[in-house]
Amino acid sequence: MPDIPGAPPVPLSQLHRASDRLTFVYLEHCVVHREDNAITARDKRGTVYIPAATLGALLLGPGTNVSQQAMVLLAESGSTVVWVGEHGVRYYAHGRTLTQSSRLLERQAALVSDPTARLKVAREMYAMRFPGEDVSHLSMQQLRGREGARVRRLYQEHARRTGVKWTRRSYDPSNFDDSTPINQALSAANASLYGVVHAVV
Repeated sequence: MPDIPGAPPVPLSQLHRASDRLTFVYLEHCVVHREDNAITARDKRGTVYIPAATLGALLLGPGTNVSQQAMVLLAESGSTVVWVGEHGVRYYAHGRTLTQSSRLLERQAALVSDPTARLKVAREMYAMRFPGEDVSHLSMQQLRGREGARVRRLYQEHARRTGVKWTRRSYDPSNFDDSTPINQALSAANASLYGVVHAVV
């Protein structure tokens, strides 16, 4: 079997911490390969070298071709690869992350499966987002209602602040064009934020 190019994989304990890495690099319309322990991105303008060990996430946009060896290097470096739409707006798929334990996923499944624990988590998350409110006595439905009222109030406040004509949040997920321009902007921004969060998490 031929030798794999580059140095042997770095032990997990010696990889860069997430806080010391580039958050992400977005690429489109290029060929992604590896040279030694660097990721290369080549297009008609030339080649860029990206140290794989210091990369948190590589976002691959339209027109990218990635080699198997580039994927091997990224996996060994603990870098996440995410296939996204133009400018990173849509999320399509991702490669595995450095974390190989399912401990947190199992913990989340246990909490969401227990109604009492699920409500406790919901109250704590609400309190983190909106400190200073006593929600210890609220049910899940009451939490949702309070959050919905808060969001509706924020829409109205920001519409007044920016001079945007506002009636209500209204959209059809299957028909983007069948809504007002402001609702289209909110839907696009919401999809973009979900894509960013999904890529980071």
